[in-house]
Amino acid sequence: MKERSPQQIVHLDLDVKGWLASPPTVDRARPARCPRCGAAACPLGGGLGLWGHGSRSRQVRGPLAAGERGGLVTIEVRRYRCRRCGATITVVPRGVAPRRHFAATAIGLALLLVGIASAALIEVRRRVSPWSASFDADSWATVRRWLRAIDQGRLFPSVRPSPLAASLRQRAERAAMTLVAMAPFAAEVLEAAVMAGAARAA
Repeated sequence: MKERSPQQIVHLDLDVKGWLASPPTVDRARPARCPRCGAAACPLGGGLGLWGHGSRSRQVRGPLAAGERGGLVTIEVRRYRCRRCGATITVVPRGVAPRRHFAATAIGLALLLVGIASAALIEVRRRVSPWSASFDADSWATVRRWLRAIDQGRLFPSVRPSPLAASLRQRAERAAMTLVAMAPFAAEVLEAAVMAGAARAA
């Protein structure tokens, strides 16, 4: 069986709304260098180091901006192949979380609603998820999965794990406030700050 090339994720400095409005060209989205081996994408006097490797559709779920309700959009992300090491690089908009259908911004908002606003999980789901129906009518297990992924370093790796004895709301508050602190601007509205911080932390 042929071994699959290692996957690398690179974020372009363009949010999902901007990507939808004007998808970047192959040249615009091409990273400056391979994130795996460091090879230059366009070395002086040489051929391309990162070749366009097609595109693929990717779902992005949840609100795309503060004050919006959860939705679902599909974007075409760009892919590249490194000629030196063979890595496949996928370029995504700012705020897209690797290996997650929900946007990082939506996850950050959900953590804020649970941890700071003390909203019930059912209400958080209605606000963040594109679907209101669920087999679990009184809860939303996805939030617990996100918190577990944070504690295991698989989501928002810059957010430190919570103490073992911390409750669900305490863990969500700790993560949300860390994301707020990572926002590149001061915002009076916490929702805008946590979403900006989550986009940066993704």
